[in-house]
Amino acid sequence: MVADARGGAVIRLVVTADDVGLDPGITEGALRAWSEGIVTSLSVITARSDWRATIDRLKAAGARDVGVHLTLCEGAPALPPAEVPTLVEADGRFPLRGRTVVARILAGRVDLGEVRKEWLAQVRRAQESGLSVNHLDGHKHLHVLPGLLGVAFDVRQGCGVPGMRLPRQPGPGPRRAVRRVLGLLSGPAASRFRRTGAVTTDRVAGIDVAGRLDTPALVELIGRLQEGTTELVAHPGQPGATLPLRLEAEGLAWAGAYRFADELLALTSDEARAELEGRGVELVGWADLAR
Repeated sequence: MVADARGGAVIRLVVTADDVGLDPGITEGALRAWSEGIVTSLSVITARSDWRATIDRLKAAGARDVGVHLTLCEGAPALPPAEVPTLVEADGRFPLRGRTVVARILAGRVDLGEVRKEWLAQVRRAQESGLSVNHLDGHKHLHVLPGLLGVAFDVRQGCGVPGMRLPRQPGPGPRRAVRRVLGLLSGPAASRFRRTGAVTTDRVAGIDVAGRLDTPALVELIGRLQEGTTELVAHPGQPGATLPLRLEAEGLAWAGAYRFADELLALTSDEARAELEGRGVELVGWADLAR
């Protein structure tokens, strides 16, 4: 058991805002949750046509330590489409749905060498723009699919990134089958992480409440945290009806069910702060884990 100076179990929490860069409203909501709330880490999509504007906004806000949200759907490749033909549609963009990517990978229709080149390019976009990348994770958790987990690990090493998310959320509750599959896919990487000194957390939280992490759900989640280090995956967004509408117009049907503004309110709430303090939870970022 890990103990603090008072002899109690140490509970540490990394709070990551995912999908930064997917939409300006998400970027602004994430930055607000980072500057005013309990978010300690920002995970950035660089495979978007407006990626430069996203990075400029992060730098202007002083958010220079970030993660990269490795992407194979819902965006445009960092490389010219002709260099990654098995990853793109006829229009030169990634597929709109993660399930399309999953089906193509399982059918052997995706060139893993192209994935490696593309993900390297996505990480280097951030690094060469002046950001310090402290961890990697995957949009729709695609980075843990068979074949892709090894690619993600190699990209992490090649780019000198210390950490990577393994989406392991045990226990009962919603989306249990999905969480079990993600845990099984992540399992083979755990021993490799220990051998190589790669950084990850003991578990994740929030997969079962993605898009609907309101204040009561967040307070309940904090109350159930276990000793060790947990990463909470969150999706805050700036309030306003235009955010889901913009994403739905792009073809991202899931966005209409995500309560981005509710998540922002939860992550900046006094109730969440009080629960963290009451339980003695230490808020940390991925950069802290790498030290």
